[in-house]
Amino acid sequence: MKDNFLEIFKENLIIKILSFFILMFPIILLIGSAAINLSIVLMNIFFLVHIIVEKKYKIFQNDVFYALIALWFFLILNTLLNEDFNRNYSRSFGFIRFILLIFLFSYFLSYKNYKFKKLIFNFWSIIFGIVTIDLIFEYIFGFNTLGYKTPYDGRLTGFMGDQLKIGHWYLCFSLIILANYFNQNKIFYFLLLLSIFVSFIIGERANFIRLFIAICFLSIFARHLRFRTFVFLIFSISTLFYLAITFDKSPGNALKYRYFNQIYPIFINSSLKEINNTKQNIYTPMYVNAYDLFTKNKLLGVGAGSYLIKSHENFRINKKINGYNTMPNTHPHQFHFEILATLGLPGYLFICLFLLYFLSKSLRFYIKKKNSMNLTSFLFILIFCIPLIPTGSFFTTYGASMFWLNFSLMNLGNFKNIN
Repeated sequence: MKDNFLEIFKENLIIKILSFFILMFPIILLIGSAAINLSIVLMNIFFLVHIIVEKKYKIFQNDVFYALIALWFFLILNTLLNEDFNRNYSRSFGFIRFILLIFLFSYFLSYKNYKFKKLIFNFWSIIFGIVTIDLIFEYIFGFNTLGYKTPYDGRLTGFMGDQLKIGHWYLCFSLIILANYFNQNKIFYFLLLLSIFVSFIIGERANFIRLFIAICFLSIFARHLRFRTFVFLIFSISTLFYLAITFDKSPGNALKYRYFNQIYPIFINSSLKEINNTKQNIYTPMYVNAYDLFTKNKLLGVGAGSYLIKSHENFRINKKINGYNTMPNTHPHQFHFEILATLGLPGYLFICLFLLYFLSKSLRFYIKKKNSMNLTSFLFILIFCIPLIPTGSFFTTYGASMFWLNFSLMNLGNFKNIN
């Protein structure tokens, strides 16, 4: 790794600066949205300067760029046609930063025949290891290595302080790190068990379910597990879950409460209406509210930046819809309902077709090349397309940064003219 670092110092100033930002990107994501946005803007500026100086405009001559630009224009058109331009313009016009970020990562990771790719993923592995140790420390002692305490029993926040969203970060980089060590059996299975355990104790149930699904697919289909290994993994994972709940020191064993006591009453109800109106369930009321907004705004939606206001307005008028509870929020906590409510049916179909095209293209590329990083990033995008399982917002900086990072990695090596 030391030699690879020295190689970076032989590059020009812009490549050195971009190298720093890319190496530190997992840390930037932990700091907060303001730091993420500022970093992405600076990265994009340096990236464009590099492209202009080197006259490498040809990297944008491919289906990825054309499709992303079409999506950007669609978002802008939706904003121009919608009723509240001031609330919506920043998310639609600002989408260009993610387009450039996608190409920045793909270009730099493939730079000079993938010269710095291994360095970047190894450095990210070190950051992932530090975050993992910190989360285990917080689970044991009730506060992390910097003294941060979680504001919610049964949840860990790690280096993110009082923000309850590190599970999304951990899901993203667990899959990247597993891909990095995919061909090293002992390390791979150790990291697999460690990732599942830590994701479980973080307490973000939806992200844990997504990671579990992705790892099952990765292990069974990509590594072709023997029956003996499969049984060993199931036994080990079950033991880790038991130990996590047994040694949980949070008040009232909050981890057990989150995974069992809160979920069990939902599934004993006999009808969807009873599930929706159960006190422990806050998600389907948000889905109902979002779907109702969609039915009233099928063509344009309410706009990418207007959901908070519109969902509260709708809730004040319709606290129940056909006997189903509703609930307002900053976003409906589900990509499908969010896109339907904010962009309408045309926007939903556009994004679905966009993702379907590139997911199928990426899968064909993996089948041909057997690149583990393409596969894990493909799985990350795919599992966030699963309906009903709660998600973050599709449009906010934190979630979008990891989504489009994985979109870039999913297509790594499959971008025409990228280098």
